[in-house]
Amino acid sequence: MTRQPWVLYTFITTLFWGVWGAFIEVPEKAGFPATLGYSVWAITMIPCAIVALLNSNWQLEYDTRSIFLGSAVGLLGAAGQLILFQALRTGPAYIVFPFISLFPVVTVFLSALFLGERTTRKHWIGIILSLIAIFCLSYQEPNNKM
Repeated sequence: MTRQPWVLYTFITTLFWGVWGAFIEVPEKAGFPATLGYSVWAITMIPCAIVALLNSNWQLEYDTRSIFLGSAVGLLGAAGQLILFQALRTGPAYIVFPFISLFPVVTVFLSALFLGERTTRKHWIGIILSLIAIFCLSYQEPNNKM
């Protein structure tokens, strides 16, 4: 059986996202500016990027297409993080993060739409059940205390 390190990396990433999601609201509620969370997140991505680059046969590509695509990924990633922090400012993390965890649904949908990849009934049932699960997980009893 061949060793597949990506599975380990997937579990580690999921664990760290969970820890980060659980504690991201703490500094802001303590009075620190919201940009502090973004800055800390950006700095903590540097060791992750170094590990990823060291574990691959990476070489710097500096042609126009690579610079454009790299810049687009960076700008869209930064914009996504800013949107995430705004969502956490306006809504609780226990509702925001289940929606974020469904990012593979967007990938499946776009790959089916633009790349013509096949999705089976089983895939669509899984997507629909995961969307229903968000509402079940984030439901709260109405609070009648006034």
